[in-house]
Amino acid sequence: MTVQHNRRRLVQAGLGASALGAMPGVEVMRSARAAGPGRKLVTIHLTGGNDTVNTVIPYADPRYAAVRGALAIPVTAAMPKLDARNALHPSLKGLHALWNRNRVAIVHGVGYPAFDYSHFQAMEIYWSADPRRTTYTGWLGRALDTVSGGQTAPGVLTGLSIGWSLPPSLIARTVSPPQLPPRADGFYLPSWGAQQAALKSVLSQPPTGTNLFYDAYLRNSHAAIRAQDVVRTAGALGTTVTYPESDFAQGLRFAAQLLRTDAEVRVVAMEQGSYDTHESQLAQHTESLTELDEGLRAFTADLDLHGLSDDVLVLLWSEFARRVVPNASLGTDHGSAQAMILIGAGVRRGLVGTPPTFDPARLVDDGNLPMQFDFRQLYATVLDQWLGLDSKTVLGAVHPHLPVLL
Repeated sequence: MTVQHNRRRLVQAGLGASALGAMPGVEVMRSARAAGPGRKLVTIHLTGGNDTVNTVIPYADPRYAAVRGALAIPVTAAMPKLDARNALHPSLKGLHALWNRNRVAIVHGVGYPAFDYSHFQAMEIYWSADPRRTTYTGWLGRALDTVSGGQTAPGVLTGLSIGWSLPPSLIARTVSPPQLPPRADGFYLPSWGAQQAALKSVLSQPPTGTNLFYDAYLRNSHAAIRAQDVVRTAGALGTTVTYPESDFAQGLRFAAQLLRTDAEVRVVAMEQGSYDTHESQLAQHTESLTELDEGLRAFTADLDLHGLSDDVLVLLWSEFARRVVPNASLGTDHGSAQAMILIGAGVRRGLVGTPPTFDPARLVDDGNLPMQFDFRQLYATVLDQWLGLDSKTVLGAVHPHLPVLL
C-alpha cells in the first residue's frame, strides 16, 4: 500500500473517531429485542471506493475486455460465474460458494442524485443517509435511537463497531455504540489493581448536566466499563473455524464471539480495504478482495457452526465505485454508482438491476456508471424487513423496498 493510501486511511479513521468524540449527550443504549425478532446486521465498509466493474464482472459483454484493456479480468473456466453474463472476481470464490447456497444478493447501480466524488463527502452521505449532508447523526445511530425511544438503558453493545475507528453511521442523539478493537484481548482499561478501581470510580461519576462535551466523555467511559464483562466472556469462547490473522478477519472472529455471547447485539459496523486503486489496480484489488473473501468465508462458517446464520445479515458497501475507463497508471479514478452486496440465509439470491454499461451514451459525468437505485431503498429494505424498524422515521421519508430479502 502506498504512503498516499496509508495517509488517506489515517485521515478517514480520524474523521470517524473525532466525529463521535465531538457529539454531545451520547450514551450507550440497550435492548433492541422489542423492535424485531432478534435479527442482526453487520455492515462492512469497503473503504476507498471499490471497483464494481471488476468485482461483479459482466464477462460476456464483449465491450468489457475492449474498454478495460489491461485491467480486464481474463475469462477462464475457473472464473466464479453467477450466470451466463456475470461473474465474480476470481478472488471471491468463498462468496461464490455462498451464492451457490442461495445466500447472496447483488444490487447493481446503487447511488444517489448528484454524485459527489470526494471520499469524505461521499462517505458522509452514506453514513448519514442524507445526500444534502444536513444532519450530523448516522442512519444506524438513528435506527438505534428509535429503539431506545429517547430513553437511556443500562446495558451495552446493542450497536458497536469493531476496528480502529467508530464510523459516523453509528452517531446518534441518545445512544453511543462503543468502538472495540479487532481482538477481544485488546479491549481493557489502561490501569490495573487499585489504579483501575480508582479510574473506574472517576469515570463512573454522574454527568454534570452542564458540560456537554465532558458528559459525552463520561458516558462513553461508562459504556467501556460496562462492556468489559461481555467482552471478557466473548473473548474466552473458542471455535473450530480457522480465521486468517488479518485485523479484518480477527475482527469478524470477535464479532462472532460477541454474537454468541450477547443476544442483544443488533448492529455491528466494520471496515475493510483500501480499495482506492488509482494505480496498479490489479494487484491491490486482488489483495483487498482476497482478504475480504477469506474473512467472510471463516465468519459465515462460524455462524453456521453455532446456529446463528438465520439471524445475521451482512451488507457490503463502499463510498463509490470506480470509473469505467482505466487511467494511464493502470488504475481507475473515483466513480459513482456501485454494486452493494447482501449476504445471509435470509437473502433472496439474485442480481437486481442491470450490469454495468460500457455504452458511452449511457455513462454520466464524463464516464461514470449511472444510478439505478437510491441507496436509501436498500437501507429502507434492511430497516423495515430485517431489523423490524420504521425506515421512514430513520430516513425521514418513505423509500421503495428492493427484492433482496426472503
